[in-house]
Amino acid sequence: MSLAIETLSAGYGATPVLHDITLKVEEGGICALMGRNGSGKTTLLRCINAILKPKHGGVKAFGQEVSRLKRVEIARLISLVPQSSSTAFPFTCREMILMGAAARVRAWSAPSRKEVATALEVLHEVGIEGLANRPFNQLSGGERQLVMLARALFQNTPIMLLDEPNAHLDFSNQHRMMEIMRAVVKRRGATALISLHDPNLTLHYCDHVAMLKKGRLVAHGPTGAVMEEKTLREVLGENIRTETTLGGHTVVTPRGPSVAVHKLKILSRR
Repeated sequence: MSLAIETLSAGYGATPVLHDITLKVEEGGICALMGRNGSGKTTLLRCINAILKPKHGGVKAFGQEVSRLKRVEIARLISLVPQSSSTAFPFTCREMILMGAAARVRAWSAPSRKEVATALEVLHEVGIEGLANRPFNQLSGGERQLVMLARALFQNTPIMLLDEPNAHLDFSNQHRMMEIMRAVVKRRGATALISLHDPNLTLHYCDHVAMLKKGRLVAHGPTGAVMEEKTLREVLGENIRTETTLGGHTVVTPRGPSVAVHKLKILSRR
């Protein structure tokens, strides 16, 4: 078991956010975190990465209590792609990615030629090699997200956390990011926990899903089994429905007359 979250409660000051979360994430797959804004997804990721200390319970990564590890030890186990990133300094994208080697490089040492070559390979893998020498702080939000994904891949950890990584990406790059993650998880045997808002991305790319509502875990398990219409409405809102396409795929749409039914009615009038 790569990640084990045990009876975890957390919050900010006197404001509670998470309540008694117990969740186990299998090694070698993608698990989506889903819930409405404010449901606790980001707070849970912060606890897993030991950025936020839980008020109760804990997190284990490969059997090790994360809160007891040094920061450099956590960086060798867990990488994080945050919701947004910025820097006051004009680092190039290549330099931003090379910072992912901090846990492997000795203090006051520079990355090796091999590390630099690997960073360029990762830029190519993500499809942003043209940004290598561009200042990171001059990029669009979507381009920054892709650079942070590249840095997480370069960090090469067995556990990857991604906090709404698709928030600033266009349609094509949303799917590109998810396809990259699926390929990386399969190739490396890594584990990815990804906070998502689009249930269709979850259905298409994720092996498991954990559904949060008001800081509590409502459901967790294989994606196809958990994401039934009843559960989706309870967690994400009443105004949704599930449909099955002609190809046999489940899709989530706004509630109301389906597009397919509407087209059939039009055709029947002709």
